[in-house]
Formats: sequence, C-alpha cells, structure tokens
Amino acid sequence: MDFNKNLFFRINKLTCQFEDRNLEAEYQDFRWEKIRNYVRNLLIISQTFNFLINMDDIRLLGPNPVYISYHLLGFAVWIFWMFFLSDNNKKKWHQIYLTISIIGFMNVGCWSYYFIDPLAFPVKGAVLPIIMILWLYVWPYFFLNAMIVTITTTIPFCFLLLNQVEIAASANLPIPPGSMTPDQIPYLFGIPFIFLTTVKWSSEKSMRIDFVKTQKIESNRKLMNETLQRYFGQTLTEKILKDDGVLLGENSRVTISFTDISSYSTIIEHMSPETAVKFLNEYFTVMHDVIEKYDGHIVSYIGDSVMVAYGAPKKVEDHELLAVKSAVGMRDKLNEMNKKWDESEFSRYWKNNGIDKIKARTGIHTGNVIAGNIGSERMLQYSTIGDVVNVAARLEQANKEFGSEILITQEIYTTLTKDLHALCEFKEELNLKGRDTLTKVYSI
Repeated sequence: MDFNKNLFFRINKLTCQFEDRNLEAEYQDFRWEKIRNYVRNLLIISQTFNFLINMDDIRLLGPNPVYISYHLLGFAVWIFWMFFLSDNNKKKWHQIYLTISIIGFMNVGCWSYYFIDPLAFPVKGAVLPIIMILWLYVWPYFFLNAMIVTITTTIPFCFLLLNQVEIAASANLPIPPGSMTPDQIPYLFGIPFIFLTTVKWSSEKSMRIDFVKTQKIESNRKLMNETLQRYFGQTLTEKILKDDGVLLGENSRVTISFTDISSYSTIIEHMSPETAVKFLNEYFTVMHDVIEKYDGHIVSYIGDSVMVAYGAPKKVEDHELLAVKSAVGMRDKLNEMNKKWDESEFSRYWKNNGIDKIKARTGIHTGNVIAGNIGSERMLQYSTIGDVVNVAARLEQANKEFGSEILITQEIYTTLTKDLHALCEFKEELNLKGRDTLTKVYSI
C-alpha cells in the first residue's frame, strides 16, 4: 500500500466506505481475516434458530408449498456455502449472501402470515428494536448492507403489525397483545432506527480510520526495517531492533576478509561519475549475493574495498571455511561478470588502458576481535577491532607481491576441507607490520 497517497483518505458519507477502491479492498480483506470464523459460527447458530422458527410457522400456517420450498432452497444454499464454497469466494460474496438470506427469510415469513392469517403472526412490536440491533451490530454487515437489511425487514414487520390492528378493529375483535398502533411507530421504530444507525455509522468509520492508522504504523515499521537492512544487513538489523539499538562490544572469534579491485583507479579513470557508480553497484550487488550465501556480514564499503566478518554479529560454525568458500565464489562470479562485460563491450573502459580483465584481491585471517558499536554518542557504527582485521587487510595488499588473488594465513589453512586444501599453495612467511612473529601465507 502506498500510504503517501492514502494519508488523506476519504470515507463516503452514504456508504461509509473508502472512496479509494484499492484501499477499501484492502480493508475488506483485513476484516475478513477477523470475522471469518465468526461468520461461520453465526451461520451455524442462525440455521438452528431458523429451523425452530420454520417449524413454528408451519404449525401456525400449515404446510404452505411456497414457504417450505423457499426454506428448502435456502438450506441447500447454506450447505453449499458452508461446505463447498472456497474461502476466497466466501470473502468475496459473504456480504451479499448474508444480505439476501436475511431479507428473504424475514420477508417470506412476514408475507406468508399477511396472506394466510395476519392475526396469527406471533412477533410483537417490542421486538423491532431487537431486530435492528441484530442486523446492525450482531451480524457483521458493512454499514450500507446493514441499512438495507434493517429497512427491508422492519418495514414489512411494521406493516403487518399495523395490519393486525386494522383487521381486528374492522372485525370487532380484540387487538392482539403486542400489536403496534400508529402512534407507537416513532418509539418502536423511528427513534431506535435513527439512534442505532448513527452509532453504526460512527463505529464503521472508526474501524476504517483505525485500520489506516494501523497500516500506516506497519508500513513505517516495514520501511524502517528494510532501510536498516540495506545499511546494516538482516542479522545486525534484528539485533538493533531487539536490543533497542544497543550493541555492546563482545569478544568473538571471527574470520575477517578484505577484498579490493585490482587497478581500480586506472579502471575508472576514464569513466563518468555516473558510469563509475553504476559499475561499482553492479559489482557489489553480485559480490553481496555470494557473501550473503555464506553467512558473511558486510562491515563496510570503502571505495572499491569491502570488509566482511564471518561469525559476527551472527554466530556460525566453520566461519573460516565459509570465508574461503565465499572468496572463491566471488572470484568465480567475477569471471562470469568479465564475460558479460566483454559481450556488452563495457570492458573497453579498462581494455583500452591495457587491463585484460577485472581482478580482485582478497586477504583472509581468523582470530579474536572486539565486535560492537564503535563511535560517539551521537553517531555509531558496527565494527570489529583487533589484530585479525589488520592482518587480513595486509594480506589483501600482499597479493600484489605474489601476483595472487586470494591469500590466507596458517590459521585458515588448517581448517580447510580436502578439496580446498588441494587448491592451496604455500608462499612464504611474511613479516607483517605490527606482528612480532612471522606469518605463514598460502594462496588459493
């Protein structure tokens, strides 16, 4: 739902429905979910009462063929509705079915008494307000349907009750107890009708307003969730929302990878800013899918570089193995992208500068880091701090020295499965800045 359009919604004063048909359809779908079981139970109860009333009418009027035929047809329709009609069709037609069935049931009864024996009509005038309450509040009609049912059932009742008085007076018979005289119409019909329909209209309008407010809140919540996920990823977003935005630092064993595009400056040198952004977005979108596949969390993008954590903030087993599989998968995807760029001749931007294809360098290391929100009180960023981060970043740069694409440390090498192990080649022991001991390095 586009709530920018529906923020200033209109409700029709006559029908009490949204003037926006799409919004009204959404409301009716929403309401059906709320009343589905209620309608089912109500139809079961009403059918039981209908049967009892039918038996009493037949006792008073005799086996009238028209009366009996109508109610047998009504029962057959009820069976079809309850047991054979799909839920979607019930949702679509329930207002019409409830409206026609009640109008038919009430009118067939009234007019049967009118034409056969008006004085035998057992319903009293005091029942009129109760009938109005039933159709306006107990039965789940929308306002316009409730009005139609109320008017088309109570007016025949009024006519029949007044007719009883007229017949009794013309035949010098006592007026049947509970019959309605003309002076009682305002009290038994007019005032209750005006009051009850006004309250029904207000209630229906309030429900629709509450629906829009609820949907607006839900829309904002969804938008916030989607926005947070675009910037922080699903796992971190869930933690932020769960912990009220507080992500305390924790000591975790994770695997960190850094991936950079080789010769990036030369590649984008002759691109327009728009083309460079398009190129990077296409590249990062494909890489992101691979990273996500192996449960990696993108910590940051810095230019053409992407830093990924495996094992934080989401705890995963074998994060060392996942990081290597992710790096290999990214390399494979980049090869596919190079073929695509060659076919579209987008690769002219670097081939004309002596670069045959796009390559990426990746450095991977594992160990303990402090992971959490880092920054000032007014601006925080999820990050990881520790020697692992520095080593992974320096291995990424060391690829230049060896002409390799993926470099890993001994700590990663010892966790690999047989198939990945066979792809590794020992390079040498490096004296990395900031480390007292030499670091064994392998390429894949």
